[in-house]
Amino acid sequence: MSLSNDLQEVQQRVVALYARSEQFFHRRLPMPYIRLDLTGSTAGQAWPQKHLLRFNPTLLRENRDDFLRQTVAHEVAHLLAYELYGSGIRPHGRQWQSIMTAVFGLPALRCHNYDTSRSTRKEWLYHCRCDGKVIPMSTVRHNRAQKGTVYLCRCCKAPLTFQGKVTPPA
Repeated sequence: MSLSNDLQEVQQRVVALYARSEQFFHRRLPMPYIRLDLTGSTAGQAWPQKHLLRFNPTLLRENRDDFLRQTVAHEVAHLLAYELYGSGIRPHGRQWQSIMTAVFGLPALRCHNYDTSRSTRKEWLYHCRCDGKVIPMSTVRHNRAQKGTVYLCRCCKAPLTFQGKVTPPA
């Protein structure tokens, strides 16, 4: 499918979720802007202040049914929770959970379990104290580490140390 067809499917799902929400809450809700421009391991993002939804087109294509059902609803629920309850709520708090379960009839899952190997560029290698362990990092995280952010190994809890850049295959 093309990017425009992907966008059209996401838009249709968002319209359906908003229609269900307007019926449930008995009020009109402003439709968001939608972009398919995310990369990496993030499937979707909601930007309530900009009234914007962003989605990962690679993960959409590879997980179409679950993505349209669950991921799109997850991000729409963030915008609705902000619109209905204000900015003082927790991102995955009870208001968001209620929208997911009571309004959309879906589980309030915080994370996806999609294979991100084709959507994530693992260019920067780091190591820790674990024997022979190499940890690939995204460019965003690598840049943050270079500016002082300290990332820790989940196993040994040691700070990750830059090892080198992976050269892409020819």
